[in-house]
Amino acid sequence: MRHKPVMAGARHHSTAWAVLCAALVLSLGAAAAQNTGAPVDPYAAVRPATDSVGVEMPDAADFPHPWDKISFVMRVTLAGVMPPLNGGVAFVGDSETDSMRWDEMFPQDKSRNFGISGDTSVGLKHRIGQVIAAKPGKVFLQIGTNDIAFGKLSPEAIAANVDDCLVKLQSNLPHVAVFVESVLPRQPEYDATVRRVNAALETAAKKRGVTYIDLYSHFAVDGHMNPSLSPDDIHLSGQGYLIWRDVIRPYIGND
Repeated sequence: MRHKPVMAGARHHSTAWAVLCAALVLSLGAAAAQNTGAPVDPYAAVRPATDSVGVEMPDAADFPHPWDKISFVMRVTLAGVMPPLNGGVAFVGDSETDSMRWDEMFPQDKSRNFGISGDTSVGLKHRIGQVIAAKPGKVFLQIGTNDIAFGKLSPEAIAANVDDCLVKLQSNLPHVAVFVESVLPRQPEYDATVRRVNAALETAAKKRGVTYIDLYSHFAVDGHMNPSLSPDDIHLSGQGYLIWRDVIRPYIGND
């Protein structure tokens, strides 16, 4: 059986079509690559900014997630318009502090929550001036779990940022009582780093003559967060916060 010969024009047409398709694919790929960036905000120039309340915004690369920048702006601008405490208790930290209703847990003591979801020791360095401006009588400081998960800083660098905050607190508020609380346990793969950070925090606290409070041992089970006290191995349930409350209650007192 004789095969019908393929005409030269048909071969040329097929080759041209293949080239056209390849060019189209490359063009679409380039267009997609250009559109991967975040959309431009037409109101960026008028959005609230931390510099309006005297706080320098950390670099974008210092936030673990893009949405953490929004939390930082929200809470910093709020703290910037609040009146001074002039005594009382400042609870300072990240989402683990932010999620607690400290004023209801300790209704006999005036207090303010300086927790910011997603914050790190870098962010705290930028905003520690707001804690100082509130003039609290006591400061309970707990930070570091987001630094650990972010993986950008060593345990020693995290503790050094906290130490810098301790120096500023003591220099500007010489009569303030500061309590450095340990980082809570989380997923087991972070446990070794959590322990290193806590050891470094304890050393920093002793160096500055402030009280170190071990929270870790009250929540850890076999090197990770007690699952009966956390919905996600990071944050606490109500029962978990009751334990935290009872651990620090002896240090709260009444102002």
